Amino acid sequence: MITLSDPVLIIFGTFALHQVIFWIYNGIILLFTYVIYPDRARKYKIQKHIQVDWESLKDCAKTVLINQTFILFPALVITCPLFMHLNMRWHIPIPPWYRILFDLFCFLGVTEVFFYYSHLVLHFSSIYEYIHKKHHKFRAPFGMAAEYAHPIEFVVSNIAPVIAGPLLFQSHLLTTWLWLVIALTGTINHHSGYKLPGLLGSGLSNPAFHDFHHAQFTNNFGLLGILDRLHGTDKAWQAKKAQQSQETKKKAK
Repeated sequence: MITLSDPVLIIFGTFALHQVIFWIYNGIILLFTYVIYPDRARKYKIQKHIQVDWESLKDCAKTVLINQTFILFPALVITCPLFMHLNMRWHIPIPPWYRILFDLFCFLGVTEVFFYYSHLVLHFSSIYEYIHKKHHKFRAPFGMAAEYAHPIEFVVSNIAPVIAGPLLFQSHLLTTWLWLVIALTGTINHHSGYKLPGLLGSGLSNPAFHDFHHAQFTNNFGLLGILDRLHGTDKAWQAKKAQQSQETKKKAK
């Protein structure tokens, strides 16, 4: 029986998991919103006046594949020795469920900090034009656009915030993979452009928060909204929510 080594699992296992989740989830979203239920899906589209054309989808897919192949995979190869040094492996005892839940909860906070500040820096005028502007090509984002970015941004604002938590807490590879699934599906959903009823459209999964950032550029730099509230970078978002709440109350009367 062949037993895969920890370096193989860290590099190839993590990369394979990322690719499967990213492309299958995006494929499902595109299938339902553009092929099976395009008319019904339009009801849940956040920015209904902007539609994505086929050429933009192809351009996005090409850039994303380049990032994944020539940035993500080498990044896993480079960081593998660090993972091994911190004992982040598969072939060690799997931690108890409460440690896994604790780590996953902490990862949310770590990712919020790393993503918020790295994202905010990318919006500095001296940097935005050369790096982050590429990601903002899509004012009304869609799932695949989650990894449509300049290579520098892909490292600083996509990869680094996700692996920061597991590295800081020296988590088991199983916990790291669970976090990768949560983080990846979450950022795809945040870029989906559709606010669906139920879990995918409420709470931390609400895509309207980040969709507003793509529409306005100057608000909602974080994921959870905690640091945006602390630094006052969600004022336009809060004003919009207050207006929507008033309109809902008027309609109810």
